[in-house]
Amino acid sequence: MFGTKHYHTHYHFPSDNSAIRKLLKQIFMNQTELAATLTALTEQTKKSFGEINGKLAELDAAIAAQGNVAPEVQAALDELKSAVQLNDDLIADAPAEETPQV
Repeated sequence: MFGTKHYHTHYHFPSDNSAIRKLLKQIFMNQTELAATLTALTEQTKKSFGEINGKLAELDAAIAAQGNVAPEVQAALDELKSAVQLNDDLIADAPAEETPQV
């Protein structure tokens, strides 16, 4: 009454493997380009963090020079510092360079 149906899937690859080699070459090229892009973006991010931290230090010094600052200003500055630190924590610091021993 009810029959069982079987489905078979077959994959056929070219016997000379040229298509596979072509795909592998494309994958490796794409990974190289991706690695270069990621490295550039990481460097750009690190540079911007440096600039932000510099401006934050200038702002902190200017507020400190004012002397008696309103609590709202100090709270806003502390919140900004916290946000900058949170962003900085997202990127791992570069490992310390080893100094060669003489």
